Amino acid sequence: MKIDQFHTGYVKSTYKTSDERKNGHVDGKTIGKSTVEISTQAKALVKKINESEDSHFSEKVESIRRSIQEGSYKVDTEKIADKILEKIDEQRG
Repeated sequence: MKIDQFHTGYVKSTYKTSDERKNGHVDGKTIGKSTVEISTQAKALVKKINESEDSHFSEKVESIRRSIQEGSYKVDTEKIADKILEKIDEQRG
């Protein structure tokens, strides 16, 4: 779709205003309030991630994401199978 002078105003009004783009928000009167509750499970998960010995987790994720995008990611089926069998053995006790 070609955006000409007649459609420019609509496009600009549909998306964020320049103040929103610059500041991330626009100050104004609060009309209503919302409450967000984080479950205890989610809090525990965040705590576990923060306490994790593997502090380079996000770097690993980024590396995998990059290799998937480049088409060079290889799945190690042997490693996956070993982990599945390991978990099964753990569950059996």
